[in-house]
Amino acid sequence: MKRNKLRMSALLLSLALMIGLLAGCSSSGGSAGESTPPATAPAAGTDAPADANAVVVTEWEIPMLTAATGAIAYVGKPAGWAAEYAAEIINANGGIRGVPVKVTVLDTAFDTSKAVTQMTSVVDNALVVLGPMDAPGAESAGQVAYDGGVPNIAAYSFQDIRDLYAPYVMGYMTDSEEGDLAAAQEWTAVNDDIKKIVIFYTPTDASQAAATELLTAQLPDSGIEVVGTVEVQTGQLDCSASAIQALNLKADGYYLNLRADEAAKVLTELRKRGVDEGRRICATFASYDANYFDVAGSDCDGTYIWNKLNPDYSGEEWQTLVAAYQRANDGQTPTAPPVPGFYDAMMAIKQGIEELELTGDPAKLSEEREALGNWLYNSPVFEGVQGSFQWVDGKKAADVHFFQCDGSAPKAVE
Repeated sequence: MKRNKLRMSALLLSLALMIGLLAGCSSSGGSAGESTPPATAPAAGTDAPADANAVVVTEWEIPMLTAATGAIAYVGKPAGWAAEYAAEIINANGGIRGVPVKVTVLDTAFDTSKAVTQMTSVVDNALVVLGPMDAPGAESAGQVAYDGGVPNIAAYSFQDIRDLYAPYVMGYMTDSEEGDLAAAQEWTAVNDDIKKIVIFYTPTDASQAAATELLTAQLPDSGIEVVGTVEVQTGQLDCSASAIQALNLKADGYYLNLRADEAAKVLTELRKRGVDEGRRICATFASYDANYFDVAGSDCDGTYIWNKLNPDYSGEEWQTLVAAYQRANDGQTPTAPPVPGFYDAMMAIKQGIEELELTGDPAKLSEEREALGNWLYNSPVFEGVQGSFQWVDGKKAADVHFFQCDGSAPKAVE
């Protein structure tokens, strides 16, 4: 009996050794049908390697500097609204790389010192900054953004300021001075008896000053002489003296290179003092606002104006935006360029973060700022809310629009 037990034990031991040998052959690999573990399988007790391009933030936070209060709040508030609305649309469609985005609106109150303060408060940690939406604010705060190496989509809509802060600055709208020149040429071409004009402008607004300089230098090539310029300050209450100064220059036409409030006051003063034909007056895009048409009223009839957007644009995305804006703003239609400008800027930032696979990792902040800045500075063509556009060396290329007023209602000139 003992011998049989020993024999059985030896048999079991032999069987166990054979199974172990077969298992070893199976794991050595090389033959068809054999099971080979993947070369990248982690050792027991270790984690799989992390994705270097994985998003590390739980929320993308984008600062937005705008004049929510102060003299130009009527365009500053819509600017902030547009950025926040774009964030809502983005989040409703899955966020950016699967993570929600939040726009933090900071008020500059149309004060250059506050613009610098607000930019300074965000420049250390921001991946990208929107605004300031006004040219004086952008010119002042742009130095802070540039020194911090932060991509900044703001009111860089004239060449001098882009040259100053290249390559991290992009204009949220097309160049003001080029639009003013094209509008003035169109206006005088369809009214060929206008040969001498006066330009009203605000000298503290760098964009208006640059446009006035360009018109003065280049309109003579089209047979138009700028016989004088008249300064109008932001918030100026009485513009009668300004109108009288212009009338004394014996011009054929008057170009209002002013924001809406000041432009409306100058327009009514000119009409009151004998400028009977509205066609002799043309206003810049910054005048195109409900304030201008409401204050000037029927004095707008026959006058011209241009804009960087068409409020009646028929695209579905724009019409959806208009409906949302009207719900939030007592039925008003958006007419200010910052609305499509900052909406499109947000959508472009989303595309850039996704295509570049940015992570939001603080350790990679400088690297990711540089990548996004370069990508935006010379961008692909985007399908914006009012048609295609792109940035070339920070300059936004997009359509502009020319209108003549029927009563107080602007109608597109075909």
